[in-house]
Amino acid sequence: MTHPQVNAVIFDMDGLLIDSEAMYTRVSNEVLKPYGKEMTWEIKSQLMGRPAHDAARILIELTGVPLTVEEVLNQSSAGLERAFKEVQPLPGVMKLVKHLEAHKIPMAIATGSMKKNFLIKSAHLPHLFDPFGDKILCGDDPRLEGKGKPDPTIFIESAKMLGITGEEARSKVLVFEDGAPGVMAARAAGMEVVWIPDLELVKTLGDEHGLNPSHTHESLEAFQPEAWGLPAYA
Repeated sequence: MTHPQVNAVIFDMDGLLIDSEAMYTRVSNEVLKPYGKEMTWEIKSQLMGRPAHDAARILIELTGVPLTVEEVLNQSSAGLERAFKEVQPLPGVMKLVKHLEAHKIPMAIATGSMKKNFLIKSAHLPHLFDPFGDKILCGDDPRLEGKGKPDPTIFIESAKMLGITGEEARSKVLVFEDGAPGVMAARAAGMEVVWIPDLELVKTLGDEHGLNPSHTHESLEAFQPEAWGLPAYA
């Protein structure tokens, strides 16, 4: 299957490059448990990819727990920090990143994760993150002015980091996302987007999710670069 031809790539991080989404669920449930609440996929689907403050606010709204945003973040921080130090790349990630690096394809990371959390998650994975250099945009970067996915600003600004400006140029950018807000943000930025969702997310959203990704794969292992005009795997 042939898709629109692209010349640059932007990756989400959590749940896409690294296997961190389950960690967020586990730690969130530890915070919610004393109040008889639980992080369901209906709730999680609305939080994925959003900046931490936005995600905490929505979690409070949807569960009704008597906590402030700061209390949720503070109670989560210790458990998440321990987990972040052990997170690993997801299947197919290293092969694709190294392949794009070898062929000098411009690439960036656009993550809703705060910079301090990104540094913890990435410190033990230089083989994954070094190829991106300084082309990594975090959710608390001042250039975003507090706007998180599904707002398209994070992808527009990430493209600028690659020297890509204007709608026509952005149409040649391919985004990889696992979360629904991220797919919406990439589309709003005028970019192609490959959706790599968790199967539980697909079940939760159903067939009428209305996200309109360019293509959907169960894993990055199934991605074929040549179908998008990128160099084929050897």
